[in-house]
Amino acid sequence: MSIERFLQRFTWPVFILLFALTLYMSYNLGSETPSWRGSLAFVPQPEYVARISGTFRPAVAQFFYMRGALEVAGDTTDKIDTLLELFNLALRLDTNLVQAAFLGGVVAPANEEALIKGTAFLEKACELNPNNWRIPYWTGFNHLELKHINKGAEYYWKASLLPGAPRFLRFSAANLPTEGRTLEQSILETEGMLESVEDEDSREWVNLRLIWLQTMLLLEHKAREFKNETLRYPVKLEELVERGLIKEIPKDTFGNGFYLLHPGDPEKGYMIRSY
Repeated sequence: MSIERFLQRFTWPVFILLFALTLYMSYNLGSETPSWRGSLAFVPQPEYVARISGTFRPAVAQFFYMRGALEVAGDTTDKIDTLLELFNLALRLDTNLVQAAFLGGVVAPANEEALIKGTAFLEKACELNPNNWRIPYWTGFNHLELKHINKGAEYYWKASLLPGAPRFLRFSAANLPTEGRTLEQSILETEGMLESVEDEDSREWVNLRLIWLQTMLLLEHKAREFKNETLRYPVKLEELVERGLIKEIPKDTFGNGFYLLHPGDPEKGYMIRSY
């Protein structure tokens, strides 16, 4: 029996099975300790899955999307390639599932090497869904994280020309090449990202990133206060605590600790970054 005849004969059983799997994974996605956490050993080829899924492509896309979403909640360092394959599969089955692009390209990367891969994934996602402004926006955001200012501006501009794009994108695209990357600009971009995500989990991630950037900006302001009082910038963050400007060095929720980028420098000694 051919695959097509099999699907025609067992349409409702297949649909019910996919629906049950979707409900099961939705339940696990909201659980702090999902009962299904198997290893990501194999991701089928998109062309093969597209052929056998037939009219159930959106449901199958949701299945693979949620499988990837479950894994993103944990440590993604050693499985970024497989995660990107999962989200690529979901997006190829349903090009309107743009949240797969966000999780794969923006949330999943845990280091610079993974971010480069995530950015390449987003660039391909732009081709799959060329009319959604969010995907080129996220692509530009990643390029800025990699300090590819011109590339970031290019993708921001592409996003700004698409239907529904917020007005700030065109302004950012015009100013990024000359202004470079400051914490203030990063905060504005991250605030803008809130307009590009809809589900609560993604918004929570963006808000956490926003707090992280605001914490670094606060430390920069305190470093400037330190100079106003001592006529020099601090050579270590502990001096801000010793001076009573902060109670303690804040916890770095995204990296491995905050540090002074140019400790003691008379011009740039206030700049704070994260390891």
